[in-house]
Amino acid sequence: MLRKDYILRQLEEFGKVMAVILGFKKQLNWEEFEKEMHNAALKFTSLEIDKVERLRAEDFEKEVFNNPALTLDQLKILADLLFEKLSLHAQNNDEEKYNALKIKCLNLYQFIKNNHTENEFDMNVHYKLEILKK
Repeated sequence: MLRKDYILRQLEEFGKVMAVILGFKKQLNWEEFEKEMHNAALKFTSLEIDKVERLRAEDFEKEVFNNPALTLDQLKILADLLFEKLSLHAQNNDEEKYNALKIKCLNLYQFIKNNHTENEFDMNVHYKLEILKK
């Protein structure tokens, strides 16, 4: 029961952080957006988001998918952060970074979807997969 309460608190806290990130995105304050993304990734996943973004496909799989320290919830948080970072690359017209990150997001959301149990369905994961496949 304590673990469930801890996870719920973490997800609630992440929701608040995501609201701040989305606020910076809406204001087009990309410097604060990036700072908050960096801090959120470290806090909730212990990973540096910029380092994760620069990983080659094989290393991404090893460092992220096969990382025993990351829970499925932490993978969802990382996926959501990376998904939001796509907007930064779109704003900067950096097609190369955008496309590379889009593939990582797609693979990460697919991994999360595939690792749900038969009775689980995550609308957020489903929605993001549909957007990324377009």
